[in-house]
Amino acid sequence: MRKVKYTTENPIQNIENLENDILQIENVMLKFYQPHKKELVKKSIGELRSDLKYLMVLVNSTEMDKKDYKKFMVFLRVHYNYLQEQLTYSNTL
Repeated sequence: MRKVKYTTENPIQNIENLENDILQIENVMLKFYQPHKKELVKKSIGELRSDLKYLMVLVNSTEMDKKDYKKFMVFLRVHYNYLQEQLTYSNTL
């Protein structure tokens, strides 16, 4: 679902773009929670997992002040927890 190209020119902007992609994936997943769309849910979960991993790499490899770092880490924690909930739920589909 990568709609935004990620470059190394502005790492903070890359991180913010990736956060937006993660939010879009989560919104799409809500629409897929119907029995006949099980495969789409699993695909979205895979994309979400991949984007969260990539976001973690970007955050940890980018120089930034502590305030920005904390903001991005909170985002990661919240959305990683969401991913875990979706994995649990998808196993019941």
